[in-house]
Amino acid sequence: MFNYYIETLLFRILFKIINLFSLPAARRIGRTLGLLNFRIVKVRCAVVKRQLKEAYPTKSEKEIYELIREINISFGYVAVEFCWFSPKRLESFDQFIQFKGLEHLNEALSHNKGCIIFTGHFGNWELAAQLLGNLTKKVYAVAKKQKNPFFDDFVNNLRESNFVHLIPMKIALRGIVTATKENKVILMLGDQSAGKSGVRAQFFNMPASTNPGTAKIALKYHVPVVFAVCYRLHNGTFVMQFEKPIYPKVTTSLDEEVGKYTQLFTSKLENWVKKYPNQWFWFHRRWKV
Repeated sequence: MFNYYIETLLFRILFKIINLFSLPAARRIGRTLGLLNFRIVKVRCAVVKRQLKEAYPTKSEKEIYELIREINISFGYVAVEFCWFSPKRLESFDQFIQFKGLEHLNEALSHNKGCIIFTGHFGNWELAAQLLGNLTKKVYAVAKKQKNPFFDDFVNNLRESNFVHLIPMKIALRGIVTATKENKVILMLGDQSAGKSGVRAQFFNMPASTNPGTAKIALKYHVPVVFAVCYRLHNGTFVMQFEKPIYPKVTTSLDEEVGKYTQLFTSKLENWVKKYPNQWFWFHRRWKV
């Protein structure tokens, strides 16, 4: 427990330091942290390399090497950006944000059935949650407890301060259903391995166990789904992009429809990962089936 306290204390110190700088200067810190992991620490770099080789079998060793480097730098950016953006309100940093397709979110909410935002660990997913919270004041997300309770409390308090209301994992379904009935926005990240409880979806032409929760809830409770991503441009600004709402319907068996829509959402994410491969969190062991 003492180790957890020290870890959190060090993170809080880093958090304070990062907020002394401008965003470009903070990103330089993130770049350094990413390169530190790439060159020296190498946490999960072997996992990243293996998965990249499986996903991109035609890429050369040099191309894979460069991509691993860029992936580490990107995650370094995500870490410091979380620290920099979290204590701020949207109006204080809106010069860094561009919204596209916001009308699609508004359309989905106009039906008063709530809305599921489906995304993944892509671009800056923590910033996506913060932006949605600041925009709507009614975002809900399922929170899985982390091993370090001090860090868990600190991070979750930051999320709550940005109007991202957390639903404990043990009452996830009840909390989500209640929120949709109140026309709230549910944020779902659907790109981690779901183990034995998942359904198989093709991701980069390989079967990946995928959480079917979004499809099941949307089909059973007639909740519209909006696919969205928050990605980083070369100039350091972000685009928060919403696609047209999807209104899942049961036309065959429920199991078949769950599989079909889970594949649809997964394929949408895959298209974005192919476009910006360095901005996806390749550190997850995605293809554990």
